[in-house]
Amino acid sequence: MERFEDIVQIDTEPFDTDVLEEIYVRPYATEVYMTDCFALLVFHYFKLFDKRYGTHIAGSLEIGRIIGDNDGLDFWYLEAASLLENAMCDCGWCMEPVSTEFLREYLADEDRAWKDEDYFQQGYRKCLDTVLDDCFLKDVLLAEWETAMDTVGGLEEGYLVIVWNPELDAYMQFREEHPDVIEAVCKGEDQWIAKLEEDVWEPYMAFYECKKGKISGKSYCGVVLGCDGNSYVSFEAINPNWICKAVKLYKMLQLANEKIELFRRESSMENAA
Repeated sequence: MERFEDIVQIDTEPFDTDVLEEIYVRPYATEVYMTDCFALLVFHYFKLFDKRYGTHIAGSLEIGRIIGDNDGLDFWYLEAASLLENAMCDCGWCMEPVSTEFLREYLADEDRAWKDEDYFQQGYRKCLDTVLDDCFLKDVLLAEWETAMDTVGGLEEGYLVIVWNPELDAYMQFREEHPDVIEAVCKGEDQWIAKLEEDVWEPYMAFYECKKGKISGKSYCGVVLGCDGNSYVSFEAINPNWICKAVKLYKMLQLANEKIELFRRESSMENAA
């Protein structure tokens, strides 16, 4: 079990927000431009971060290999998306992108699709029924039909990305149902979880739309990325500070859940006695 004091020390904003916002002009730049020097700084930081906190954010990334084999492509373009994917895998997050190109396959009259709500919903529902069984993701996508419709109509090439965290949802539900247990067992961890949960729904620095929603008491965020003909917001537009927040939140969740489980076992033993 990691010590609470060690988790508290994780810096959730090691990268200057003003500098990041200059890099990610949202969304009016043609695309994200992260200089190679700054990209290498970010990669090196997460190499050290992994070593200190036992994470796998940088994964098998080899900075020396990237420098030698970039073939003219910038470092950030090559590796940035993998940082976010590794962080989400490490920290219990789920992410599912739905492309406008895929949705258009179910919309015979594309021009009508983004003007006629009923027509769009019929094709959209058919698409989701075809590719998804009943599940949380399908419920979210059905609820976000207006965002999907705007994305199809507004972007030449777009993605509606749904992001959620089942473990965080389970904790927040337990927290609501058993506030007395939280107060007695993991008050310190809970204060951090509540604080971080408010600020962990923007994994990207640049986007066309990013909003938090709830379905059946479970939280998610919907992010719109892509190209509208004038600007391009890509999957490389990640917020490196989000990764640090996600790790800190995950470790606080793990510690809180371990304490809750220990409390349950001790209560069971007392009741059995």
